[in-house]
Amino acid sequence: MRSSNIELLRILSMLMIILFHFSVHGTWPEGGPLASDVAVEMLSFGGKLGVNCFVLITGYFMVKSRLKLGSLLRIVFETWFYSFAILFLFLAAQPDLVTEAKLRKAVLPVISGEYWFITCYLALMVISPLLNRAWSQLGPRGRSRTMAVGFVMLSLLPTASTFNPIGSDLIWFCYIYLLGGWVHERHQNGWDRRSAAVAPARTASVLSSAASRAGASTTPSPANTPAADDTPPFCRLDPAVFVNRWGAGRTAVISVLFVWVSMAVIGWAQRAVGFDLIYPDYFVWQYMVPTFFASMGLLLVFQRLTMPAIPWVNTVAKTTLGIYLIHDNPIMRAWIWPHFAPVYDLGFFGILGLSLLAAIGVFAVASAIDFARITLLEKPLFAWINRRFSDTIERANQWLSLAEPEEDVGRS
Repeated sequence: MRSSNIELLRILSMLMIILFHFSVHGTWPEGGPLASDVAVEMLSFGGKLGVNCFVLITGYFMVKSRLKLGSLLRIVFETWFYSFAILFLFLAAQPDLVTEAKLRKAVLPVISGEYWFITCYLALMVISPLLNRAWSQLGPRGRSRTMAVGFVMLSLLPTASTFNPIGSDLIWFCYIYLLGGWVHERHQNGWDRRSAAVAPARTASVLSSAASRAGASTTPSPANTPAADDTPPFCRLDPAVFVNRWGAGRTAVISVLFVWVSMAVIGWAQRAVGFDLIYPDYFVWQYMVPTFFASMGLLLVFQRLTMPAIPWVNTVAKTTLGIYLIHDNPIMRAWIWPHFAPVYDLGFFGILGLSLLAAIGVFAVASAIDFARITLLEKPLFAWINRRFSDTIERANQWLSLAEPEEDVGRS
């Protein structure tokens, strides 16, 4: 059963990704008004934030589950379908958009870099059983320390130094995949609620001890004795612990505002004094602390939403990968975004308002297309595959889960 609160975050993440593509793939003039440039830069923040949320959600559900062959095949089939469908559509309707480079990438979309996210995401899925097995060998303290070390090495140091020697999209995906599973585990065990109260309890304990030493009281009363805390000793640099204690909503809001203000300030400094140490979009990348903390805050906020299963939310969320494959296809985006070039002349608020309407429109149309694909093509096809190759699929699932084959169990 899908959790509608988390699926709602998946929908929001895709809307933010569309806004990012509106910003980075639009045909904007150079040297325009600062306010218009800042508005375009602000829209770019949501892309990497949305990518982080997608991978966090994957880990949230998959760290303690098993990878199935059908999941990999569905992603590969969907990627090939849209790559070829869009290629043939534009070869017929507007062939000037199909360059030689785009044609080569369209033929092998999974490995050619046509969709960087798909290539990296499939690699993450393939190695996820190894990550899950390694993760299961750690206790709560070890998991918290692993998340803290990863945060320092992959986010904090690169943000502070502008240098990321060990970073790559796949390494980052592996880290936040495990972090998503860790957030889920903390929530299931109630550690996120108890750890948020640790600081006040410790403060009360210190004050009580000080009063005792001063002779104010030698026997603490039940009213000022903190309750016993059975929360494991988590590392303070663990992002799941830090963001939870500081407040998920507060962390998300402050992180977003920090990035937006930094875009305006750096953009102004570039024009006023020729500042060129970093660019206005410096803090938007997925591993930068503000973007990372914003995505963590959003996951925790939506995790705590209490809502019943909402069928339409779950249905729409299933189409989000298809929405990405449709609107960010290199041929399709070369057709879509130039249509919105006149928006730049509308100024700060006009850009923000119409970009949101454009994102909703792209989302709605692509979602309807993918819903039709799922209903008319994917479901019948995979029902036939599951019937025809059930034994082979079962063996593949067992192999992917790193489980020993039944006939080998007990052999010396």
